[in-house]
Amino acid sequence: METLSRGLVALSLLGIGVIVMALVLPDPGGLGPPPPPDAAVASVTAAVTQPLVLVALLLAAVLVLSSTGAAPSRPMSAAVSARLPPVPLTATTPERVTLTREAIAATAKDSSSGEQLLDLLIEGAARCGASDVHVQPTATGGEVAFRVDGQLEPMLALSHLSLRTLVNRLKVVAKLVHYKSDAPQDGQFSTALGDGPVDVRLSLLPTQHGEKAVLRLTGLGRQLPTLDALGLSTVEHAQLLRLLEKPQGLLFFTGPTGSGKTTTIYGALQHLRAVRGGNAQVATIEDPIELALPGAAQTQVNRGTGLDFASGLRAVLRQDPNIIVVGEIRDAETAAIAVQAGLTGHLILTTVHADSAAGVFNRLLEMGVEPAILASVSLASISQRLVRRLCPHCRAPHQPTPDEARRLTSAGLATQAFFRPTGCARCGGAGFIGRVAVFEVLEMTMPLREALRGAPSTQALMALARKDGTVPLLEAAVARAAEGVTSLDEAFRVAG
Repeated sequence: METLSRGLVALSLLGIGVIVMALVLPDPGGLGPPPPPDAAVASVTAAVTQPLVLVALLLAAVLVLSSTGAAPSRPMSAAVSARLPPVPLTATTPERVTLTREAIAATAKDSSSGEQLLDLLIEGAARCGASDVHVQPTATGGEVAFRVDGQLEPMLALSHLSLRTLVNRLKVVAKLVHYKSDAPQDGQFSTALGDGPVDVRLSLLPTQHGEKAVLRLTGLGRQLPTLDALGLSTVEHAQLLRLLEKPQGLLFFTGPTGSGKTTTIYGALQHLRAVRGGNAQVATIEDPIELALPGAAQTQVNRGTGLDFASGLRAVLRQDPNIIVVGEIRDAETAAIAVQAGLTGHLILTTVHADSAAGVFNRLLEMGVEPAILASVSLASISQRLVRRLCPHCRAPHQPTPDEARRLTSAGLATQAFFRPTGCARCGGAGFIGRVAVFEVLEMTMPLREALRGAPSTQALMALARKDGTVPLLEAAVARAAEGVTSLDEAFRVAG
């Protein structure tokens, strides 16, 4: 693209030079207009303009030659060339992070091009299983960090020159305005690794030291999740399977960004396709499509063409699906269409941003959904978080501190023995390996449906749900800590 632009500029200058030359040079055939009466003035004008035109033509020729001979920029869809040494297949995630940090630091140079730096970061993020790459400008240059298992891992320090080079490259591949640096910009691009395609969503934000870039990575050769791999407790697993047996209705998932909602939905779809076989006609509307689901019709939201969640859902309903995934319900129109679809024989899996499982229903009521209809169509609301899993090789017994004991007592939970991280070679000294989900499942029962018709407060609905067996998120997290799956401190950090 850069080569094409330079070539067009050069050709334009060349054309302008030819036109000007034709206008200022004397008419060689004697067919033009008669010479001006003042021959002296004409002579001086020609003497001044002809050298200028010749200089312009020379510059244009140089530009043409340099643009033609320049190496073309790699297309956006081309594969990232491997630059980092391989890591052992048996390496744990902490070991991969450490080895990747060392390899990137040894490979990246101040003289590296933006393309080379971007390739290094994407390849490194893939090796670590990172979900995001943060490029943070500082007073001395910049810092790059990967979000791995929910934690930010520092990876590379950048000079001012390398930071500008990298940000400029990001603007090129994401087709953003190159000269704009005082306003936020969002874009996306795709590339490929050995394990498959990588889709990148880019967000640029001006700061006091320059533009901060955050890259959200999807794909990265991830395997399709299964319900068994989510780390559900026995009760939660049985509860979710029972909900997925329902032929129609709405199943809501909520939680902050990065809490694993999409992974849970994909795992549920895998189960539905295995159980229903050819009868599982699955359609999804997502932003973005994070994984390819075999046998599913997946649609990417594209607001530039008017394809949002509402219009996409309306079109999908004409495709005769029986299982629909709506990436997010964020407005009244999408909520109304989803509710109607749930009433007319479709099983809808969707996400809603709320602070708790009970808070989902008040969020939908605020969007204008009728309480009676919402009570009839809802199957359950599931709030989830991800906690770090203790390394089973080095975890040690832990007695709650006085502060932890006080928090347990105030939450109505028993004070008992737990486990804490210590760190070993297998976990890279972190004390944790991977993450596991904890859930707060509010399953709709007849008492809850009757209560919801009266549009109760979130607190009142949750109090009633607890009487019907709903386990609050903090209690579920503490229970996993008591099992030794995670630490008490981690349970409080994530769910407290």
